[in-house]
Amino acid sequence: MAGSPSRVPVDGGGVLARTVWPRLSGFVTFTVVVRFLLCALGTASLAGLSQAQRGEGPQPSHEANTNLPWAIGAYYDGPLPDLSATKTAGLLDAEACISWTEYGVRSPTVSTARLAVPEKASSEYQKGCDDYKDKKFVHSEEHLRKAIAVYPVYAAAWVLLGQVLDAQQRRPEAREVCSQASAVDPKYVAPYLCLAEFAATDSDWEQVATLSKRALELDPVSNIYSFYYSAYAGVHLRRFHEAETSALAALKLDRWNLLPQLHLLLAEAYAGKGDTPAEMAELREFLKMAPNSNDAAGAKDTLAEIESRRPK
Repeated sequence: MAGSPSRVPVDGGGVLARTVWPRLSGFVTFTVVVRFLLCALGTASLAGLSQAQRGEGPQPSHEANTNLPWAIGAYYDGPLPDLSATKTAGLLDAEACISWTEYGVRSPTVSTARLAVPEKASSEYQKGCDDYKDKKFVHSEEHLRKAIAVYPVYAAAWVLLGQVLDAQQRRPEAREVCSQASAVDPKYVAPYLCLAEFAATDSDWEQVATLSKRALELDPVSNIYSFYYSAYAGVHLRRFHEAETSALAALKLDRWNLLPQLHLLLAEAYAGKGDTPAEMAELREFLKMAPNSNDAAGAKDTLAEIESRRPK
């Protein structure tokens, strides 16, 4: 799965109080399915957003990076969009493409620029999305660059392009592109998740914490991965109370129990706080939910190690 845009790295070995914990390698493949199901089973309809949530408020930033060779033009200067609920939902749904753009769709913050995407740019984006799903990354990149050339503030296209470049093992370019997405639309949550993924891969936990905090400021209630990254960073930074709070919030959103690994994060947080009974309870819950996962052996080993130290 190297280079996959659906990679969410997890490594409990660096912070657990007990050294028997293995690398959580099973979560890499598992997350591909999780993110697809979360998109298909979305819990909120954009058609019901209030008028304020649909785009009223500050205009998006127009700080396009013209040093990038494909950035043609610095901003969009076309007509304002029709903000009817039905059209809003349709326009934003078109952004969703098995990547972080799925989670941007459900964000309560919607910029005007996201509702004014020209048809030609949207058409190229959809072609790029289709090629991305088919792992035709070179062709996907071509279509996405064309979409951005037509509409340089197309934040979803920037984010998806970042995922495409990362799938081609071009991480520096991918990081720059996701940063560009946050520059053209600072209130779009997807680029912060994209950048948090890259920061986690690099073990830059302070940056993961900063990016997840920004994502939560934009969507404080409905984005499970914002909470996930907040918990993940908290564990590595030994901010165990913050990790616990974020992981519990993510669990509340995980109504279909698609992320049993959240219980492993909670186990790590409780281990750091010295709450052994709670740690054991979370490990048992994980084993009940995912007994055949690649992480199950590590959870069993940790439970056995804890119980071996308990008074007979």
